[in-house]
Amino acid sequence: MYRRNRSGENVNKSSESLKHAGPRSTSRILNLFKKSAENCNEETHQGTDSNKENGDDTINVGECSSTVSSSNKIIFNVVMGKKSTRKHKKWEDDGTLEVTGKRAVVKDAEGNVIHRTSVDPESLVEGFRINVANKEIEIIDRATPSTPLANESPKEVISEPLAKKQRTSSSLPYVPLNSLKQGLKLTCNPLVMPFLNASKNWMQCDTPGKEIEVSVDACLANVLRPHQRRGVVFLYECIMGLKGPDYFGAILADEMGLGKTLQCIAVIWTLLKKGPQGKPTLKYVLIVTPSSLCSNWKKEFGRWLGFHRAFPYVINAKNKPKDFKKQTNSSIMIISYDMLIRSEEEIKEIAFDLIVCDEGHRLKNNEIKAAKVLSNMDCKRRILLTGTPIQNDLQEFFALIDFVNPGILGSNQEFKNYYGNPIVASQCPHATVGVASLGTERASELREKTKCFVLRRTQDTINRYLPSKHELIVFCRLSHEQESLYSRVTDAWFNRTALPNNSVPHLTVITVLKKICNHPELFYKDKSEFWRNDTPNATGISCMKNSRSTSREAYCGKVSVVKTLMRNLKETDEKLVLISYYTKTLDLLENVCYTEGLPFLRLDGSTPSSTRSKVIEQFNSKGDSSKIFLLSAKAGGVGLNLPGASRLVLFDSDWNPASDSQAMARIWRDGQKKDVYLLRLLTTGTIEEKIFQRQVSKAGLSETIVDINNFASLKLTMSELKDLFTLTTDTKCLTHDLMKCPCNGSKEVEKPLEKSDQEDARECQFLLKDKGPHQNLTINQLLEWEHYQQPVPDKVMQEIMLPEISNNITFLFKNSTLNRAA
Repeated sequence: MYRRNRSGENVNKSSESLKHAGPRSTSRILNLFKKSAENCNEETHQGTDSNKENGDDTINVGECSSTVSSSNKIIFNVVMGKKSTRKHKKWEDDGTLEVTGKRAVVKDAEGNVIHRTSVDPESLVEGFRINVANKEIEIIDRATPSTPLANESPKEVISEPLAKKQRTSSSLPYVPLNSLKQGLKLTCNPLVMPFLNASKNWMQCDTPGKEIEVSVDACLANVLRPHQRRGVVFLYECIMGLKGPDYFGAILADEMGLGKTLQCIAVIWTLLKKGPQGKPTLKYVLIVTPSSLCSNWKKEFGRWLGFHRAFPYVINAKNKPKDFKKQTNSSIMIISYDMLIRSEEEIKEIAFDLIVCDEGHRLKNNEIKAAKVLSNMDCKRRILLTGTPIQNDLQEFFALIDFVNPGILGSNQEFKNYYGNPIVASQCPHATVGVASLGTERASELREKTKCFVLRRTQDTINRYLPSKHELIVFCRLSHEQESLYSRVTDAWFNRTALPNNSVPHLTVITVLKKICNHPELFYKDKSEFWRNDTPNATGISCMKNSRSTSREAYCGKVSVVKTLMRNLKETDEKLVLISYYTKTLDLLENVCYTEGLPFLRLDGSTPSSTRSKVIEQFNSKGDSSKIFLLSAKAGGVGLNLPGASRLVLFDSDWNPASDSQAMARIWRDGQKKDVYLLRLLTTGTIEEKIFQRQVSKAGLSETIVDINNFASLKLTMSELKDLFTLTTDTKCLTHDLMKCPCNGSKEVEKPLEKSDQEDARECQFLLKDKGPHQNLTINQLLEWEHYQQPVPDKVMQEIMLPEISNNITFLFKNSTLNRAA
C-alpha cells in the first residue's frame, strides 16, 4: 500500500521484496571459450543465503529479498523435471507455484495439483529450485495475474507528474509519415539501408532493376546517434537476409543504456511503411517482453513516433489477441512472456512478419514453454534483445543462436559433438597439444559462423554524451558492538564445527555475518541457529541483545555513513538512490529517512508493475520533493532510469559483481545533467571485503559459493573457511594489502585517463575480452584508481559529502570518467 511519509510524499510501505532476481553475470561470457569448462554459476543472491534444513519440502534461508504476506497469493511460472544431478537439466513440463504465506501448491500446465508443500517465501526468486515429491522444479519468473486477486485491497495511485497532453488517434486521423516528408527539415545525413541486389546474384533476383531506396524517416534518423545508426543498419541486414542465405535472425546485445529499444523502433517503423520492392516489408510485428516493460515499449513508440502514427496494441486483461486484427491502425502487438503462454492458440492464428524478444536471455533454456511457443511460430525474421547475453555456457549460447537462426549450428547434439565437447576438452589443465589445438580451431570456426548476426557495444560508446562519473569504493569501520558480535558468531561456528555431528552450515554463517555488517539490529531480529541454548557463546550473544539500546539513534558502521550523507543532502538540490539486496535492510534505511525527516519513495518487489513507472517518473520530475529513492537491487537493478538523482549508494553487495554493476548504473544514463557519484560501501576486514577481495583477484570463490542448487558440492577446507570468516582488525584495507601497491595508501590521479575516441565497432564481442564497465574489476584495474587511506584528504571527503564522518572511513578507491566536452 502507498502511504505518506512525514514530509507528505507518497511512499511504498510494503515490506515485500523482490519479484525475481535480476539479470545474471556476463563476467565470463566474453571470454566464453576460454572459460566454458567451468560451471560459472550465475544464480541469485538469495540462493546463496539459503539453508535447506528441513528436507526437500521446506526451504529455509536467511535474510533474502522477497517477503510474501500471508493474505496474498503469489504465482510463479516454473518448469519441472525429474530429479537429477546433471549440469544441464532436461525439463519436461511447465507449471505454476502458487504461494500463500508459507503454503505452496505446485500445479501442472493444465492446473492439476501435483504437490502441496511449505516454503520460506523469501527464497522464491528466479532460478531457485525446489524438490517436491519425485520432481525438481525451477522458478522462471513471477506470473502477472490477469485480474486482481479478490483479497487484494485497492492501492492508492501515485499521481503522475504534469505533462503535455499528446494527441492520439481518437483526435487526429492516421497519417502515414511518408506523406509528411516534404514538410520535414533534415538536420543530419539521411540513413539509407543497403541495397539487396548489391549482395546477391543479379540474375537470381526476382525483380531485377526495380529495387528502390529504403531510408529511415527523418523524425527517427535525426535522433539516432552514430552507434544507433549502425545498429539499425545491422538489424536491417540481418532480417532482410543479407548476412547469410536463408537466415533472417539477429541478436542485438548492446549493454544497457545504448538504446536497443529505439534501434528496434526505427527498423520496425521503416519496414512497416516501405520496402525494397516499393511496398511494406512487414505487416504485423510481435514484441514479447517482461510484463513490467510492456507499458515502457508502448511509451517509447509514442515518444519517438507519436501515437497518431504508431499505436501498439498491448495485450492485457482487457485487450485480447483475437481482437488484434480488428485494430485498423495497429500493426504492432506487445505481449508479456507469461501472457504469451496463456494465449498460445490465439497467437498462432496471426501471421507475424517479425518477432522481437526483449530481455531475450530468458530463452537460453529452450525447454521452457515460452521458448517452445516462439520457436514453433512460423516467422523467420527474429530479433533478440539482451544486455546480458550468454550467461553460463555454450549450451545457452546454442539455444539463443538456434532461436534466431534455427538450424544454423545443426541440432543440439551435433553442436555438442562438433563444437561443445572439443572446446570444453581443450580447456582441461592436462589437455594434450592435439586436443587444445582442435578446441581452438573449433572455437574460431564458431566465432566466424556467428559473429555476423550478433552485435554488442559497451557503455564506452555513449560515455562522451554523459556528464562526469566518479566511482568510489568506501571501506567503513565496524562499531565496537559489531566487532564483538561478529567475533562471537564466528567463534560459535568454529566451536560447534569441532563437535561431531553438530556443525552449523557455513552458508548460514555467511548470512548472519552479512547482516551484522549491515546493522546488528538485522541479526537480533533474525531467528538464527545461534540462539539455540546449546550453541557455544549463545549466552554472551543473548546478553548483548538484551543490554543493547533500542534507540534509533544507535546507528553504526555503514548506516552512520548513509545518515551523514542524507543530512548533507538537505542543503542541496541533489537526490540520492539508495540500493540494497534485502527488504529488511530497506526497512531499516526507511527508518533513517523518517528520523532525518527526508521525503522518499520506495520501489521493491511488492510494487505493482502498473505503478512502477509512475513512481520513477515522479522521482525524476523536477517538481518532486523526494530526496531519497529506496530501491531493491533485484526488483529495480535492471531497466530503470533514475537520472533525477546524482548520487547513488550501493549499501550491500551481491555475490555476482555484474549484478552490482547493473544496479550502480541506474543514474549515469541518458538525461543525466549533473556529475554523478557512485559509492559502494564495504565493511573493513569482514566477509564483505573478503568476497570482494577474491573477486578482484579472480580466485573464483564467489562462483563456487553462489551455486544455490549444489550446496552439497561446496567443499572448502577449514583453513579457507577460517580465512573467510575471520575478522581482520589490524588493517585499513585488506584489498589494498593484497595488491601490494607501493603507494602506502596515498595515490592521486590528477588527470583521470580518458577513453579512446575510437568507438568500438566490433560486431561480436562474445568471444573477446570485454573491457566494459559491467565486468568484474581486477587487481590491475584497481591499481590505476586513486588510493586514499585514513586520514582521507578533506577535499575528497567534502566531494562525497562525508567530512563529518572521516574517522569511520578507513580507505577509499576512486575512479573518475570525465566529460570530454567539459
